[in-house]
Amino acid sequence: MGEARVPTVAEATEAGAVNEVGKKKSYHHGDLRNAIIIEATARARESGEKAIVLREIAPQIGVSATAAYRHFTNRQQLVEEVSAQGFIAMRDRVAAVAPTTATSDPVLAAYIDLRNAAIAVVRFAVDEPAWARMMLENLGTSAVVAEQAMGAREIMQAIIDRGVEHGTFIPGIRLQSQQAFGAGIDGLSAQAMFGIVHMDTPEAVAAGARTLDLCMTDMLTEQALKARDAVELPAEIITDGAL
Repeated sequence: MGEARVPTVAEATEAGAVNEVGKKKSYHHGDLRNAIIIEATARARESGEKAIVLREIAPQIGVSATAAYRHFTNRQQLVEEVSAQGFIAMRDRVAAVAPTTATSDPVLAAYIDLRNAAIAVVRFAVDEPAWARMMLENLGTSAVVAEQAMGAREIMQAIIDRGVEHGTFIPGIRLQSQQAFGAGIDGLSAQAMFGIVHMDTPEAVAAGARTLDLCMTDMLTEQALKARDAVELPAEIITDGAL
């Protein structure tokens, strides 16, 4: 399956727009595959996997179903592509969080950076519940999806590795073996994507941050525990300002 650029929110919205004569937007030759992905992504973000139907997407972008099937031989192939693109968007969300400058202590800074990354993953699920649920449901069955799911994990592992050098995290820690930390991120994300709890209230945000703090405890050195417990961390992502 070829590479596809992650559609922006504007592109996903534009994919369903109509022009001044009431006809759906058409696409130039060579752009069809990406146009299908953009329309499918817009549908997934709104209604999840069930909304991805090639025979419905094709007329929305001004082509026949036959033309669409030349790029995606079946529906599942498109579902996996959109799910993979979701993990790329999640990775980009995590990567966009700048290293914190809220403290001059490198031990505490590494802790905050990993905490920020975890919050960014949870916030993706809060902001994109239907898409995130689709991503999760296809993660275990698709090598294409699983490959892209590693992106955010690799960023967090790099933060852990830097934190080990500064004395924040216990040497030898690998993210995939940290079950408590993973369970904290996955549990909070699941509450958002399945609508179990309204995760965008101040109370829920604060509870989520406390959960992540607790789940990170076993990863920390004594020095890091003392540094964390000496300050009161805000519940949101911390990139600047003074603690």
